[in-house]
Amino acid sequence: MRLHAAISKRHLLVLLLFCSLVMSFLGLGVARPLRRAMAFVLAPLGDAPMYAKTKFGARLNREPTEPMTPDEAQKIRAENAFLRKVSAYWQARSEISERENAGLKNFQGTYGPIRDMACELISARVVGAGALPYDRTRVLSSGSRGGIKSGMPVTTQDLTTKLSKSLPPRLAAVSSSSLVGRIVDSGAFTARLQLVTDLNFQMKGVIRRVVVPGKQRMVTVTEDGMPRQTLLDVSNNTPIKVLVTGGGSGLVIAPDVKEYHKVREGDLLLASAEAENLPVEIRVGTVVKVETDKKDPRRVKVYVKPHTDVANVRDVFIVSPILSKGRD
Repeated sequence: MRLHAAISKRHLLVLLLFCSLVMSFLGLGVARPLRRAMAFVLAPLGDAPMYAKTKFGARLNREPTEPMTPDEAQKIRAENAFLRKVSAYWQARSEISERENAGLKNFQGTYGPIRDMACELISARVVGAGALPYDRTRVLSSGSRGGIKSGMPVTTQDLTTKLSKSLPPRLAAVSSSSLVGRIVDSGAFTARLQLVTDLNFQMKGVIRRVVVPGKQRMVTVTEDGMPRQTLLDVSNNTPIKVLVTGGGSGLVIAPDVKEYHKVREGDLLLASAEAENLPVEIRVGTVVKVETDKKDPRRVKVYVKPHTDVANVRDVFIVSPILSKGRD
């Protein structure tokens, strides 16, 4: 008996669809090797006619050319010699430019960002203030480089800078060596800053008690889980971590300080370097008043006068941290 088998296009399509369905269930582990193997089979069938047409077509379409005369050959040699001289000249200029760039990098390293402090000081100038008497914000110029953003510490003033882009958030602004506020809004060439005296200002800081000869004070320390009274000296004068808010009347307040720390007038308030993303602790002001909490006598409210007249400050530096590679 003779078997006649005729494979139609429909049968071939059904076979291919079935194979595709099987391959999809088998996954890439099986499909990828088969795909690579089929590439070697199909490549000659698809590429051979193309290479043949290109090879023979180029010969058939090539126009006959006349041989080059001695004068033309000499002219080409002269042009090649000239081009070699030009190439050598620009190679020398490139080497000179590289040396100049290396020197410029050294110059920028001297006068640019402070690498050992991991920060950059961006100069800015106050150009405006709020129209309302209780407004403690200002407009700043954005200085000479970009990067001012919301959250940078600065004065409560408007600053103008030469920056064409906004800076990152939470940058501090300092005048001389004291903190004056933080950036709360920023755009190209301008930034709005909140003064440390603003009622809505808040940050983490530390109080450092000043040990003065002749003005001793007794403080409470904890040893082996037990509190005891001792004389404050350099060995036990640890910084007091506090939450700082604006007083709204030219003062800064630390509202919840434990009484046994014995904070008093003359002690110093500083911005926390770790909490505020600063390279070092920056001074804020000096304690001018310590008031016992009426609801809890074990706690006191500390009033601090800023070192700088923040309401009238004009030129400031915005402290922009230099992030390490791999961080955003």
